[in-house]
Amino acid sequence: MLAGVSVVVLCATALLGAVRSAPADVPAPAAAESPFLPATTAVGAVTGAPWDRPSDPTERAAAAGLRMLGTEGTALHLHAHLTITIDGQDEVVPAEIGIDNPSGSVSPLHTHDTTGIIHVESPVQADFTLGQFFTEWNVALDDTSIGAYPSSAGETFSVFVNQQPYSGNPAAIVFTNKMDIDIVVSPAGTAASPSQPFDWPEQY
Repeated sequence: MLAGVSVVVLCATALLGAVRSAPADVPAPAAAESPFLPATTAVGAVTGAPWDRPSDPTERAAAAGLRMLGTEGTALHLHAHLTITIDGQDEVVPAEIGIDNPSGSVSPLHTHDTTGIIHVESPVQADFTLGQFFTEWNVALDDTSIGAYPSSAGETFSVFVNQQPYSGNPAAIVFTNKMDIDIVVSPAGTAASPSQPFDWPEQY
């Protein structure tokens, strides 16, 4: 009889040990969050041209879902060109959008000069959009307007990518290398057309 009791006790002990050693359900770790959030809208001022470089580049980068870097990233390095034409006049894309000189920091999405070349230099692979750039610039952009334009009856708003008409919200355009982007506001009675393909300097 004692032998039978011993067997029962041993079985119960083994079962209890198995229950205690069974791993608890542990939730899988969350995927690492990208430090850059690709905005498909542009949040900016509804004002007329010219549009100057913002005085608060770090705050504008944050509004675009971007964080400032101590140095330009190298994991993703590409360039795009932006031309803006309002009633037949080319508007200047300012130098140093996305660059905070006092702090020595730079956004992964920025300009160095007034050529219209947009630099994408990121420490991670990610999508960067025209909407993010316009948010950094603090200029409103959507599928019907840029800043305060069209501002009069009959004006038309058009977007071209690589000289081809683009339909949809231009803020959602994802930059690719040597992409040509034209935003054109045309006077009443005129047809919109893109600029000639940008002549890229050799260093690009």
